[in-house]
Amino acid sequence: ITVWLESTEGALHREPAHPQREVMAAAAAAPLAKKAEAFLKRSRKWDSEFLCLGSKQQEAFSVPRPEELLPRITANLDYFCVNYCICLTLFAIVAIVVYPQLLVLVSVFSVLWYMLLTRPSHIKVQVGALLVTKKHFQMGLGVVNGLVVFFLARTTIFATIGASLLAVLCHAGFRNVPSKAKDKLAEEEAREP
Repeated sequence: ITVWLESTEGALHREPAHPQREVMAAAAAAPLAKKAEAFLKRSRKWDSEFLCLGSKQQEAFSVPRPEELLPRITANLDYFCVNYCICLTLFAIVAIVVYPQLLVLVSVFSVLWYMLLTRPSHIKVQVGALLVTKKHFQMGLGVVNGLVVFFLARTTIFATIGASLLAVLCHAGFRNVPSKAKDKLAEEEAREP
């Protein structure tokens, strides 16, 4: 809640009704922002490393022999982890935009979750003889959210998950392990007894 006060000059200025809440929110957001920044710093260059555009031919894409497929996928999943997470997120965003049913579901449940999560933690509602707390509301909304999404959009969601995982596994399987990743693997193997 924000209170707008008129100063002596006639201008409006913002004064928070709950300054402690704003300070706590800012303090909670700082570590989250640092974690997100550290996570995104691990992303590899999209053009030269991830897609091999204009790079060395030995680090491009190739069909692996059966015995080197699993180590190649494992090394690439580790080395390109952040890039793959970004790709999966983009697949999800495209699916939400392309399928209006998903867009409606995301919008409705986002509003419901926002309304629930912004309520005070000590909220309690008396329903008959039961006392329902915020934790009960969260569990109930989670179950309703999961069931509605499963019954109304399961085909779209499973197809999107399948297509995105297939794209990631194809890239990880056909992309040669970058030399930087090989150096990192060699260091890790040397450290282990």
